[in-house]
Amino acid sequence: MGLSKLDPRTKLVWYALMIYFSLSCQTAVQLGSVLLICIMASLILTRSLKQYKIMIMILVLLGLQILIVQLIFCREGVLIYQWGILKIYSEAIPLAITGILKASLIFFASMQFFTSASPQEFTLMLMKFKIPYRYAMLAGLSVRFFPIMKAEYISIMDSQRTRGLKMESVWDNLRSIIPTFLPFLYRAVRRSTETALAMELRGYGRSRTRTFSSALAIKQYDIALITAMLLVMIISLTSKVLPLI
Repeated sequence: MGLSKLDPRTKLVWYALMIYFSLSCQTAVQLGSVLLICIMASLILTRSLKQYKIMIMILVLLGLQILIVQLIFCREGVLIYQWGILKIYSEAIPLAITGILKASLIFFASMQFFTSASPQEFTLMLMKFKIPYRYAMLAGLSVRFFPIMKAEYISIMDSQRTRGLKMESVWDNLRSIIPTFLPFLYRAVRRSTETALAMELRGYGRSRTRTFSSALAIKQYDIALITAMLLVMIISLTSKVLPLI
């Protein structure tokens, strides 16, 4: 059973389950186990992790930022090193590892969810939740815009390189954010204006209902998966709430 055969509502419940565990788990072992399960599920269903290569680079930079912030500002545990006003405590690195794992799990689950379904599936799923199609279509349009705007940004970077903008190191890429982001922002606004005008000229929103080329039909294995994931979430919540009562 491939990922494309699953109902988007099943993927939504899986996404909610991963976000719940990322917020409720407090130890690195628990977070690492959930992240490993998330990665293994993606590998089994898609048989490839190539789409997450860029995400790994972003997570490395984010992890370095979390580590630096914890080393500078953490005041928990025993003082293990001091250099001037810089004080490093024993709990800084464990807290940084926990924060990195939480961010990685949220980031990975988000990419897994938003890249696993087509824009039309997102629209149909929202309509199943009784959201008017005029607003449900916004989710589909947003998903369609991601690859388009990615191509736009790559085009802007290539054009800036031909104009002599240096982009060889990480520091050069950070300095090039302003000269590349402003043209990117202008193109995004222009493209959104053109899209809104095209939809208005085609009579978008004139009628209260509309037809689609496909429809969502939840299957038995989707119901079984959703039930199992909801049971896991309920059992976990119950185990946390009962001791408090």
